[in-house]
Amino acid sequence: MDERLQVVKRFVFVAFILGAVVVYLFIPPAQRPAFLERLEYVAYDQRMQLSVSSATVDSEIVVIDIDQSSQDQKGQWPWPRHLTAEMLNLLLTHYQVAGVGLDVYFPDETGCSSDLDSELSQVLQEYADNIVMALKLTDKPQAIRKKRGDVTGTGVTLTGADGLPPAAQYLGHGVDFSGNLARFVTPQSAIGHIIPVIDTDAKVRQLLPVYQFAGQYFDALSLSMWRQILGADSLQLDTSLDHWWDSPKLRLMLGGQPVGQLHIPVNEFGEVLIPFHSRVESVSAADVLDKTIDAESLKGKFVLMGSSAKAQGDDLVATPLKPELPGVEIHAVMLGAMLAQMDDGAAPRFKTQPLYEKYFQVALMCVVLLVLLVAHQFGVRAMLVTGPLLLGAWIVSNYWLWAVQNIALELLPLMALILLLLMYLVISDLLDINARHRHIRRMFGYYLPEPVVQRLAIERQGSDWLKPERREMTILFADIQGFTAMAEMLPPEVVANITKQLFTNLTGVIHEHQGTVDKYMGDAVMAFWGAPLLDDQHALHAAKAALAMQVVVSQLNTAVFSQQNINIHLGIGINTGVVVVGNLGSEQRHAYTVMGGAVNAASAIQQLTRHYPYDILAGEETASQLPASIQVDLGSAETRKLPHKLRVFAITDAC
Repeated sequence: MDERLQVVKRFVFVAFILGAVVVYLFIPPAQRPAFLERLEYVAYDQRMQLSVSSATVDSEIVVIDIDQSSQDQKGQWPWPRHLTAEMLNLLLTHYQVAGVGLDVYFPDETGCSSDLDSELSQVLQEYADNIVMALKLTDKPQAIRKKRGDVTGTGVTLTGADGLPPAAQYLGHGVDFSGNLARFVTPQSAIGHIIPVIDTDAKVRQLLPVYQFAGQYFDALSLSMWRQILGADSLQLDTSLDHWWDSPKLRLMLGGQPVGQLHIPVNEFGEVLIPFHSRVESVSAADVLDKTIDAESLKGKFVLMGSSAKAQGDDLVATPLKPELPGVEIHAVMLGAMLAQMDDGAAPRFKTQPLYEKYFQVALMCVVLLVLLVAHQFGVRAMLVTGPLLLGAWIVSNYWLWAVQNIALELLPLMALILLLLMYLVISDLLDINARHRHIRRMFGYYLPEPVVQRLAIERQGSDWLKPERREMTILFADIQGFTAMAEMLPPEVVANITKQLFTNLTGVIHEHQGTVDKYMGDAVMAFWGAPLLDDQHALHAAKAALAMQVVVSQLNTAVFSQQNINIHLGIGINTGVVVVGNLGSEQRHAYTVMGGAVNAASAIQQLTRHYPYDILAGEETASQLPASIQVDLGSAETRKLPHKLRVFAITDAC
């Protein structure tokens, strides 16, 4: 019953651990315990840092940096509008760039004349097909209190694959905005939002490609530039999956048809992981204005204009690679990954977060649980080997999926399951072993030598040898002949001292010869060989022990008992046969002992020592397993305990 209860308890705890990890897996990231989510972020950042090469440069993209040097030369940002207009005009005419993305916007009056504002307005309108303007959206009410601007501009058409609006979870939902003055925006102006997703540790790892605001959809600055480059007029959110590790896709559409296979993979929340797989070239805005940059170096490239100056603190964000990265570079690497899709020979940069990742991880968890439970059957050592191997295999395979297959799976849930299960199973096993040690020492400490007790204690199947079973064994009875009459003549303390010294030494001999003390019965001791540990030479070991016991008694008589005029005579009976051995008795009291006809025969043979001039007698089966040189056949003898005769042999010499 106790064993069944232990199994049930272990099953409940294992199921609880599995259930807790599965529940954690299905909880949205924003609702998970912060410290666990931080650990997942650390794992994500490590994979990103290991897989990114700093030597890779996007040759088609350049960042025009309104850096501190530019502001020192041209004045603090925001610059006079005519200066911004001049730089845009130079980029599109003198440098002949292919397109411009503005990670800056113009939400307020600068105090300049309207003529100067009109210069910028004219450039923005004239080159509307080559410029994407910025829009700052927020999902936090009243987060934007000033520099609001007048208008958002015109958004992009977005539909699902069925032609209906996409599900809400795939979109960012803005509640406020900061845009441009109306004079700079026309219905033809391309608009892109510039807000990344900031995680709870204040780092940027992902981006919502599309925000919904005021009944319109606004795609990200990089995505809007990509649409402009390809002439795509709308977006489609395709939630169909090509395979089990696939995810929803945001496709570029032209005239209601997909533009090839070009798309961005998004997760179940509509987010895309920012592919920090490359870096972009950056040039100072002042150098552009001063024309110190070789025009050929920018010709045909796509440029994004933003600021790395610390004075523009809102433009610097923390990422897995850098504690401070200009926000414009996020859109630059996004655009680089999009343009790479157009190159048939380029490796994909976007990571796919499978829509059914949770179910895949649950399946992996079940496999891991099964492996650990199988290892558990082989003991603590097997688990201490299997657990770390599983952990290492998961970490390596997870990184391989990330770096080679571009599949991003959460690392922590399965790691947590392995570690929690390993700790629980190992600790519970250690507690079981400790309890088994105490139980065995309590049961056998007085009857078995310490090495045997230790060996039994560490046996994995420690309860099997307690179960009653039939086994061939050798039983020994040793009785102090005439001791009852002697004890009546001696003081009780002398009797106790004699038996204590005698049985202490006899027990030592039995233990030395691998025997088990069954019990002490007044002036007699019973022992057996062949259990709880198997012994192929149980008869020989019992015979050796009997001869050694006679030697010990002789030594005690000479060295100790002679001083009290006492001479101990020990009669020993040995018999071999099949008996029942195990934890026998009642519910109130039980003991590890033997039972059967061979036991009764051993006791009867011991009593025959009073009628023969030999101190050690053995049954026929015992004698058959001993060397002929040490035995004397005494023939058959009748006993008072048994209804039939026994053939007995004297044991006369050392084995």
